[in-house]
Amino acid sequence: MNRKLAALCLWLAALAPAGFCGEPMTGASKALGADVSASGGGISSSASFALLSSVGEPVTEPFSGAARRLRAGYAPLSSQPGTITSLAAVSKSTGSLELEWSAPGADGFLGRVSNGFYRVDLSQDPLHSFAPTAFTAERSTSASPGERHRLSLSGLSPNTTYYAHVYLGDDGKVFAEDSAPGAESTLANVPASPVLSGVFASSVTFVWNLPAGGAAGFTVDASSSGYVGGSVFSTTTHSGAAVTLTVTGLSYLTTYHFRLGSLNWQDDRNFTTLIATCTRLGGPLPIEDLASVPNALGKTVSFTWTVKPYADPDGVLVQMSTSPIVSDPANGTAYAQGSAFPDGSVVAASSAASSHLSAGLLLDATYYFRFFAHDTSKEYSTAVSTAAFLDLAPMAPAGLASSLNQDGTRITIRWSPVSSNLDGTPFRLAAALSRIHELSHYDVYRATGILRPTWVWVASAPAAASECSAEVPDPSEVYFYRVDTRDAYSPKDRAMAVDTLHNVYALGQDGVTRFMVPASLTGTLRPEGNSEAAPLLARVEERGGDVGDRVVKSVSLDVFKSPGNETWRDFRFPYAGLDVAMRYEVAGGVVQPSAFTSAATAATALKPAVSAMEASRWLGAYWHNGREYVRMFGNVDESEQTVRLQSALPGAYQIRTMFRTDAVSLDLREISNKVITPNGDGRNDYVVFRLENPRDSSLSGAVYDLRGAHVADMRPGAQVADSLTWDGTSNGRAVSRGVYIYQIKAEDRVFNGTILVIR
Repeated sequence: MNRKLAALCLWLAALAPAGFCGEPMTGASKALGADVSASGGGISSSASFALLSSVGEPVTEPFSGAARRLRAGYAPLSSQPGTITSLAAVSKSTGSLELEWSAPGADGFLGRVSNGFYRVDLSQDPLHSFAPTAFTAERSTSASPGERHRLSLSGLSPNTTYYAHVYLGDDGKVFAEDSAPGAESTLANVPASPVLSGVFASSVTFVWNLPAGGAAGFTVDASSSGYVGGSVFSTTTHSGAAVTLTVTGLSYLTTYHFRLGSLNWQDDRNFTTLIATCTRLGGPLPIEDLASVPNALGKTVSFTWTVKPYADPDGVLVQMSTSPIVSDPANGTAYAQGSAFPDGSVVAASSAASSHLSAGLLLDATYYFRFFAHDTSKEYSTAVSTAAFLDLAPMAPAGLASSLNQDGTRITIRWSPVSSNLDGTPFRLAAALSRIHELSHYDVYRATGILRPTWVWVASAPAAASECSAEVPDPSEVYFYRVDTRDAYSPKDRAMAVDTLHNVYALGQDGVTRFMVPASLTGTLRPEGNSEAAPLLARVEERGGDVGDRVVKSVSLDVFKSPGNETWRDFRFPYAGLDVAMRYEVAGGVVQPSAFTSAATAATALKPAVSAMEASRWLGAYWHNGREYVRMFGNVDESEQTVRLQSALPGAYQIRTMFRTDAVSLDLREISNKVITPNGDGRNDYVVFRLENPRDSSLSGAVYDLRGAHVADMRPGAQVADSLTWDGTSNGRAVSRGVYIYQIKAEDRVFNGTILVIR
């Protein structure tokens, strides 16, 4: 029994006249709900009824006096099915809609409905009065709550909005009282008779006739990949009266697939079949893929780009200025290189192909560039713009020196004022605010060790300063200080360091390789201590391209004059006090070239392969004398993985594989020259003997004539440790030309040979 019938029974029991309730019903007996007549809102009192169940049993029982009441079990309360809460179209065409909803239950949203019904009330009128008793379609169903159900409605009109309600009823055709509304439009018919009315270099135009039933708008899509990946170019109008559309932004000489579609008010699209065409060759297009490579050292900026095909190409005009460019080239006007525009910009190139190099630029200045493709009639494309700024780090401080206060708690570091860029060009900006692009300040850093140092900032000094003081945490320890020049943009130059013992260091990039100028020689780095009267800066450069075969490590120490940053190629320290330490790498127990990272590669790269445990026997130092690399030997420290030697010579140094002896030795290849000309012209004026001296034994040497008479004693070499030299003189006077005999003694060994003197 449904909810409405149960309510009726309760109303009859509570409100019927006493005669009806108190008298047995006689006459025609019928089950309630099968054929009950109503009059004036109640049951006619002239009739005699018996309330029976559907199987003929009485439904009422005595209650109080003559009154009767419903018997339990014969009139249960029952709920009607629930309301559909959402209704939407999942597919549509010009003449059909497919609606979908979520099914409710037999009792609201609980319980399955078996052998039930759906009723659909459908109208084009948004003011239509919807009810389950007035419906356009009915179908049987069985539904569990939450199931998705669909219903297809066909025979509809195109581009038309249909309003719908769907009601669920149970097996007794008791229906839900309400339904969620649905408002869905069928698709509009496709545009009629579409035609390509214009095909251009970067656009295509369509025209068509309005479709039957109208449309809310139209759209055109274009794809060069057949809509399989790639970009899709679209244009849309929401005017139902439009009969033309243009797709823009297309590329020259490219085949595109187009589809023209109509829109309903919900922007649902209905497309025609694909139409393909190829765009045409047109006027100049802007350049693409513009790339620039600034080179501050060379004071150049190089540009590359690509140009799409267009009719009668004639190159690219490059416009340049140090101010933002506002003047455009005029169509029909030819411009020569160097031509000036009203805004001060100039033509850097008039017909560049696919690249351009701007040279001779100033540092720390912004340059603006614009690029215009043009054809032979001098029609110019739109501009592609960019800018470039060239900046170099300032040169590192030269002439580094230091001093301590009396109790050793503060160090003062001095340098010559920096006034040039890294390439040696002088600063050109005078204003303080502009100078930050060239030199903004100095930074002072401190480290507790020189092997792979960790630098900690401790002080700064203004750009006009030439010294700075910093704390020494513990006067009994050695500390290291580095002074960097800084500007607003660039990485810093490679700076020297100084320690609290007043030694100066040029450091390698591996954190271990270093060239130490002892305190006794640092005066040569100051302008008052060298023949050029210039502050000097020493830098270490890794030469990774040299390694391999027998070369384990390759570095160079170069000395530069400030402020011009010019290399002093023949600079020499007064004596062999320069302490050279070069680091070699080990992997897997094998010495490897510094350019390699795996032991396997190193084992094949070095010839022969060297075990780390035998490095002291198989590694040694070489120095390039301007013509070739000569052996300098040096001492191998296997724990530090370095080769160290004393020298007075800047230049290129290498660690190479060589066979080392345990005792002092002299190889003929370690004699600088066998013929000398002691005439003071600086060429071959003396001979140098370089010995391998692993035990640092004392060395002595003398020169004799062919009769055995003593001519001169040799002196220790001034440029290389463990060396002896003779300058072709005897008692301060040059000897006569001829053959002379040398004799060198070390440990218990004697080395003899001859030297030819030519005058």
